[in-house]
Amino acid sequence: MVSAALDDDWAPRRGRVRLVPVLHGSLEIAALARSVLLASRPAAVAVELPPSFGTAVQRAVRRLPKVSAVFDVVPGAGAARLYVCSPGEPFAEALRTAAELGIEASLIDADVDPEEPVRDVVPDSHALWNLGPKSYFELLYEALDSGQPASLRERIMAHRLQDLATGLSRDGDVLAFVGAAHVRALADLLGSPQPRPLARELQRQVEVRHVESQSVPALVDGAPILDAAWEEIRHGRRPEAPPPQAVRSAKLSLDLQPEGFRLLQGDGDTATADADRADQVRRFVAAHAARELEGEFLALDRVRAGEALWKTAELSYLEQTTVRPARWQRRVFFDFARRYARVQGRLAPDLYEWVVAARGVGDDVLAWEMYEACCGLPWQSGPQDLDTVSVDGDELDLGTRRLRFRPWSLKVKRPGLRLKPRPKPDDPDEWLEGFRGGLCSYPPEDLLIEDFGTALADRARALLQQQRSRVERFRGGMLDGIDLRETVRRRANEQETVPGPAIWVREEGRSPGASGAVVVIFDDDESDEKYPYRMTWLGEHEDESDMAFFATTPLDQIVGPGITRATYGGLMMTRPPGRLADVWADPDYASLGLKSRQLLVAAIDYSIEPLVTYVGPQAPVSWIHAYARRQGKQVVHLPLGSLSPRSLAQLRVVHLLAGRDKRDIAPRYIW
Repeated sequence: MVSAALDDDWAPRRGRVRLVPVLHGSLEIAALARSVLLASRPAAVAVELPPSFGTAVQRAVRRLPKVSAVFDVVPGAGAARLYVCSPGEPFAEALRTAAELGIEASLIDADVDPEEPVRDVVPDSHALWNLGPKSYFELLYEALDSGQPASLRERIMAHRLQDLATGLSRDGDVLAFVGAAHVRALADLLGSPQPRPLARELQRQVEVRHVESQSVPALVDGAPILDAAWEEIRHGRRPEAPPPQAVRSAKLSLDLQPEGFRLLQGDGDTATADADRADQVRRFVAAHAARELEGEFLALDRVRAGEALWKTAELSYLEQTTVRPARWQRRVFFDFARRYARVQGRLAPDLYEWVVAARGVGDDVLAWEMYEACCGLPWQSGPQDLDTVSVDGDELDLGTRRLRFRPWSLKVKRPGLRLKPRPKPDDPDEWLEGFRGGLCSYPPEDLLIEDFGTALADRARALLQQQRSRVERFRGGMLDGIDLRETVRRRANEQETVPGPAIWVREEGRSPGASGAVVVIFDDDESDEKYPYRMTWLGEHEDESDMAFFATTPLDQIVGPGITRATYGGLMMTRPPGRLADVWADPDYASLGLKSRQLLVAAIDYSIEPLVTYVGPQAPVSWIHAYARRQGKQVVHLPLGSLSPRSLAQLRVVHLLAGRDKRDIAPRYIW
């Protein structure tokens, strides 16, 4: 528990003025600011913003929790300042809480030329929960102590604070929220009367705009979802919320037949669905990340928030790929994110560390789901009472870094992000217009799966050769060459008792023939609950195989106009193309039951080579091996666990296009 009691050691008092240090953009300091105001009920509040921002900032604060940008433009000077008013910004929280308590608030900063931004290395404000304000701010003052004389801005702020304290008509103190770097200088200046500094304050043009939802991650310090969750718990209540549903697909009504799609109608509002899910995520994060402060008041814990965000991203990833991240991935995710944050001088990870860690333990899809979970704001989209502005972090010199997300470029600020969003329809009916053709595949995926099948066939043939090879002691013939490994092993183990040179030679095994059909079973399905969709399609040219597969229903994941996505449960490939009949309609295979057995028996029948490669979690039953031998063929089993989980996750995704004309636009919608 952290005590919010004002203490001279961390909030110096000079006369009727109490100085409360602030780290700009720190959610922990925002929670502390609200707690201090609720506990002390001062006579007046002052914040480190220029008076010319007054009307615009007041309007931005009234709009909270919507994020607003207050632009300060000096006509003809080319200099500008920007204040982002968000729920977790300490100055915004101080002004909003003061308004709720009926306390007068003043802006005391100087309207002078903007200073060059300084990025100080300071202790992570997450330490506030364990150290308490006194110990934490002592470390903060030490890190920020520059030894420089008071600046013009600080002299102007000190003069305005003394004027404000002198003019109070009620008992109590002035609670001044100022940047921590200014606290010691202001404390020294307030020890004696300060005359008004001679300074020419500029005439400014100030505007307030609504921030586009996609621009918020580049402007808000940390994950926007933390600001959204703070909005839920700042009233002193601990919310209860179940995990959010991972709904991603556009709600379109179609009928999928083997020959193509049949249009029905569109249903649903994508923007509303996204806002609803963002609201579910913020409530879920708030329920897990809320922590006690001052007995009743609640603050937000970034570490606990990361646990809730992982669960959210995990559910969405499961829906997208039908693969649930393993326990080791969860463990490594949190360990990597924590260590990566420490390397960058932070105690607790935030948006950047979470996204990078998700991509490290999974793939781009898991990283994207983490990014979307972190950046959802339910109230930022839709019609607004202000003009909307789109802001690029690079344009504002916010220290952005670039992180590559195939196929998009991601601008990453420490710790904010800006990313081109996943394509979604404003009106689902628009995407219906694309479903008017027959079914075809996506060529880049065809190349990937063909290369995968070829690699599996080569691996199966090499396995047989290794099984049929033999090693013997050199007796006058070199066979296929010296086996150095066996020679060194036996000499090291001192197993040689026969006199003569201890040299061992190897005779390589001979493959019984080339490998033909390939069967891969990612996840078998005894019923049609998980993978109800079955299809057989023919290769379009000599470099493609005929394929039969079973997968999830493509209509559950519509990703573009005429573009759907499914996840393989299993597949069979055979060459040359143009020979494969509909496996699923063949009565000879219908009685076999399991879809994996249907594909394997069909592969044995259609393979023109003596080897059939089978990849699956379990080896085929004995009667299938006997069936293959009667046809002069052999089934080679490769355990599914011997292959890379990341590669398998990428290969399991298949896109079905409603006509070849969709191949031109597919790269805009397919990852």
